[in-house]
Amino acid sequence: MATGPVKHVVLFKFKEDVSENKIQELIDGYKALPGKIEVMKGFEWGTDMSIEGLSQGFTHCFISTFEDSAGRDAYVPHPEHQKYAQGLLPHLDKILVLDFVPEVAL
Repeated sequence: MATGPVKHVVLFKFKEDVSENKIQELIDGYKALPGKIEVMKGFEWGTDMSIEGLSQGFTHCFISTFEDSAGRDAYVPHPEHQKYAQGLLPHLDKILVLDFVPEVAL
């Protein structure tokens, strides 16, 4: 179990037929989760702007921060997270999730 902060990274590749309005609605729903789920200590998101062309169609990145892996473990089954995921998943072509404990190089 990680005792330091845990970063939870999620990448979205939306289905081609999903409207920009629906995408914004889904982003807004994700942005609302930290106000509903106490264990979320930080939240960042953005859209791909890489010049390398290696995104494989993933367009949106979300990073949630938890105090430790226990916080992350409480987040995943949380009813608000599950409710959001149920509304999100039908609109995604692909999703990628990666959790890590940050290491800093000086």
